[in-house]
Amino acid sequence: MPSTSNYDNYWPVQKIPLRGTPHQVTYFSERNLYPLIVSVPVHKPVNQVLSSLVDPEAGHQMDNHNLSSDELHHTYTVDEFEIRIMEPEKSGGPWETKATIPMQSSENALTVRVVTLFNTTTKENETLLAIGTAYIQGEDVAARGRVLLYSIGRGTDNNLVSEVYSKELKGAISALASLQGHLLIASGPKIILHVWTGSELNGIAFYDAPPLYVVSLNIVKNFILLGDVHKSIYFLSWKEQGAQLSLLAKDFGSLDCFATEFLIDGSTLSLMVSDEQKNIQIFYYAPKMSESWKGQKLLSRAEFHVGAHVTKFFRIQMLSTSGRTGATAGSDKTNRFALLFGTLDGSIGCVAPLEELTFRRLQSLQKKLVDAVPHVAGLNPRSFRHFRSNGKAHRPGPDSIVDCELLCHYEMLPLEEQLEIAHQIGTTRSQILSNLNDLTLGTSFL
Repeated sequence: MPSTSNYDNYWPVQKIPLRGTPHQVTYFSERNLYPLIVSVPVHKPVNQVLSSLVDPEAGHQMDNHNLSSDELHHTYTVDEFEIRIMEPEKSGGPWETKATIPMQSSENALTVRVVTLFNTTTKENETLLAIGTAYIQGEDVAARGRVLLYSIGRGTDNNLVSEVYSKELKGAISALASLQGHLLIASGPKIILHVWTGSELNGIAFYDAPPLYVVSLNIVKNFILLGDVHKSIYFLSWKEQGAQLSLLAKDFGSLDCFATEFLIDGSTLSLMVSDEQKNIQIFYYAPKMSESWKGQKLLSRAEFHVGAHVTKFFRIQMLSTSGRTGATAGSDKTNRFALLFGTLDGSIGCVAPLEELTFRRLQSLQKKLVDAVPHVAGLNPRSFRHFRSNGKAHRPGPDSIVDCELLCHYEMLPLEEQLEIAHQIGTTRSQILSNLNDLTLGTSFL
């Protein structure tokens, strides 16, 4: 077994030293590379820091007349950002840094994404590394940012990446995504869709919305899910004909989003969002329902208190369970996805769709287990999993999520209790274990 991994955990863990703070990571599958945003604290003299705080439009520099000569020679710690492109070692050794893209002075890299853009000149798709940045120059200077596009070649380390495009925009570039060969950029309060000519990004559509600061963008076909730092989520669509970005619906409540993603179950599309109060919520778009205000409002499908800040969702297709004997025919949907998520306290979780009948059975079991299982420190899982709104007005959503952390205690109960509980909810022990087993197999990605 690799000596670099630590096995004194639930899972083997390999720690990769970066000598800096990682902020975001993405994966470039064609070359098995991991581009990540890293910041390193650097000590600089105060006068050097002040000279970098220049407003390019006004053209004036910060005054340092009111600072004494001693104060000017004090050092100040600033974070310098860079994009590091790393390759995992085949033998499990330390990862190798293949290339580094440094940011400019007082420029923070906010997002890095691998995007596929349609080059309108050559009529071919190009896979590029897109970087969104912001200049942090104090509140007196208007916010600016840059969008950078790099091509990742097949050459040696020195020319592995080459800059193909750079443009400065008003507002911080906080999120990027590729949408049907175009580049969608969240620039301050604007969302702009650009077409790529091979040498230039040209804006073809925009959505000028109340979002204050976009924290995440997700794309499925021509649908866009947008999460805002304070204004919850927006659901938009893109029409190639007429080049229109239009708002379909939004959540009218205020929510401090951390991460968003689409949840796909067959032909049903749901919108997942995690927030600063450690909850997750699932919304859906139903324009024909009266409570959706003619389709303007996203309706709640489920809500759940995770108990940790979810910062990233990752959509992954559920595995087939039809190879097992006893699996009911027709229950195995092919276009069914689960969401893996990572949290700030280092845990990994999963949200997966269930059939209606299985859900009803497991929900009845869950209600029984709340009373049947001795809980840690006598804490009640039902009250813990309630949505936390921190005093804000919140209408409770439907109780449509079962907690598998509680359900897995069923197998640990004495056999007599298992049979008794199954009998009370009108089913059999083997049926419950079969449902739990199918769920485990369907989500055994790791």
